[in-house]
Amino acid sequence: MFNSAEDHRKAKEFDRRRAEVSEIKRRAQQWRLTDCTAETLEQMRHALLEEMEQLQARLQEADRRFTLYLENGRPRQANQSLHAIDRLTVEWEMLNQHLQEIDEALLENHLRGRLVTFLGGEKRLNILDGLIFLAIIVVITLTLIELAIPLPQQTITAITTTDTLICLFLIADFFTRLLLAEDRRWYFRRYWIDLVASIPFYEFLRFGRLVRLARFARLLRLLRLGRAARVILFTFRGLNKLSRTFQVNLLKRSVLIALVLLFFGALSIIALESAQQADAPHNLAEGIWWSFVTVVTGGFPDLYDPTTPGGRLLTVGLVLLGLTVTGIFTASLTSVLVEDESSRIEQSQVALEARLGVINQKLDLLSSETNEGLIALETASQKLSNKRTRAGIAQVLCETMMTDFECVQASVHLLNNEQGRLTQIAQMGLTYVGPEERTKLGEGFAGRVVAELLAQNNVAEVDLEPVTEPCVAVNGISMICPLVAARRVMGVLHVVLPEDLGRYYLYNRVPMTLAHHTAVALYAAELAQRARS
Repeated sequence: MFNSAEDHRKAKEFDRRRAEVSEIKRRAQQWRLTDCTAETLEQMRHALLEEMEQLQARLQEADRRFTLYLENGRPRQANQSLHAIDRLTVEWEMLNQHLQEIDEALLENHLRGRLVTFLGGEKRLNILDGLIFLAIIVVITLTLIELAIPLPQQTITAITTTDTLICLFLIADFFTRLLLAEDRRWYFRRYWIDLVASIPFYEFLRFGRLVRLARFARLLRLLRLGRAARVILFTFRGLNKLSRTFQVNLLKRSVLIALVLLFFGALSIIALESAQQADAPHNLAEGIWWSFVTVVTGGFPDLYDPTTPGGRLLTVGLVLLGLTVTGIFTASLTSVLVEDESSRIEQSQVALEARLGVINQKLDLLSSETNEGLIALETASQKLSNKRTRAGIAQVLCETMMTDFECVQASVHLLNNEQGRLTQIAQMGLTYVGPEERTKLGEGFAGRVVAELLAQNNVAEVDLEPVTEPCVAVNGISMICPLVAARRVMGVLHVVLPEDLGRYYLYNRVPMTLAHHTAVALYAAELAQRARS
C-alpha cells in the first residue's frame, strides 16, 4: 500500500528539486571551455589528439581499400570505401575544430592568468573588464548621438576629445594583452578588430565617417567580457536555436558578405550618383536603405534608378551577388532548422552498423569465447582448491584474471586481524590503477566497499555483487569483488577491465564467481593453518 502522507511530502520536495534542476541546466548552458582549468584542457587536447590519430589510421586504411578496389575493378566496394572516406574526413574536421577551440581556450586561460599576475589579483582584472565594458558603451552611445542628432561644434569637439581618450585607453589595453599573450600572433589574428575599432576619429581624415563606423565592431568585445555578455545571450531561452544557427560557418559568411555588400553599395552609390542626380541617396542612411533593397529584392526603380554607367553596373553587381548571398543564407538556415536529412540518415546508418558490430561481438562471446571462459573458470577453480597458502591462492586468482579474462590489472587485498586496513598479498598488471598496498578502511575504492560491508549487521544476508566505477586512466572499468566466507569479510579482489569487455555478462560475472571460490579457499587454508599450529 502506498503512503499518501509520504507521497505528499515528496511531491512538495519536487518544487525545490525543480529549482535545482533549473540551476543545473543553467550552468550547463553557460559552460564554456575557458571555464576549465589548464590541466583539464591539456587532458582534453591529449584525448583529442589520440582520437584524431586513430581516425587518421582508419582514413589511411579506407584509402588503401579504395585504391585496392579500384585497381581490381570493384566499383561497388570502391564506392562504399569512398563514402567511408567522406564520413571519416568530416569527423576528422570536426575533431580538428574542437582541437583548435581547446588550443584557443588554453591560450585564453594562460592570458587571463598572466593578466591576474600583472594586475595583482582576480578582482582587479574584473574591474578592468568592467571599465572596458563601460568605455565601449560610452563610445558607442556618443557615436550614435553624433550620427543621429545635429550637434554644435563645441559639443562635437567634446565628444571627439572624450572619444579619443577612451580609444587611447582601449588601445593601451589591447597592447597590454598582446604583450602578455603566450602566442602574440594568435592574439593579434583573433582580436585585430579591437585595435581597428579603437582608432580615434579626426575630422581631417578623408574617410573619417567610414573609420568611425568601425567602432561598432567594438560590440564584438562584449562577447568576451565574461559572464556579463553570457547573461545577456542566455536571457531569452528562445535564442538557443538561433545561437546554434549562427555557429554554422557558411551562414556566418553569408551574413558577413551581406553586411559588406550593404555598406559597399551605400558608399558607392553616394560617390557615383549623388553629385549628378538630385534624387540619388545623399547620406549613409539613404544609401544603406537603397543598397539593402537592391541586394535583397533586386531593387525598385521607383526608389531610385541609377542613370550613370557606373551606378547601373553597381546595381547589376549588387543584384547578382544579392541573389547568391540570399540563396546561400536561405539554404543554410533551412538546413539548420529542419536538419539535413541525408546527414541524419548517414549518422543513423553508422550507428546501426556500430550496434550490429556489438551484436556480432556478443554472438561471438556466446559461441566460442563463452566456452573458453567456462573452461578457464573451471581450471581456475580447481587450481584454487589445490593451493594451501593465502599467497598461492591470491597469485592463482590474479594470473587467471590477467591471462584468461584480459584484465588490465588484478590484485587481492585481505583484511588484517584488527580489521583496520587492507593489505595487498598479490598483484599483476598496471600498478597505478590499483589500490595501494596498504589501504585504511573507508579510504579509496576498496576501503569504502569493505567498510560498507563491515557495517552490515549480517553479511550472510547481503546479496554480494561486484561494485564498479570508471577507470579514466586506462579508459576502463574498475571492479571490486568482496571475498566473503563463513559470514566473515576476508578482503576484496580488485580488477580493471577494458571498457569494451566490461559491458559483457561473462566478464562481469566471472570475477565475482572466482571471488566466491577464492574466499572459500582462503577460509579453508586458514582453518588448515590453525589445525597445524
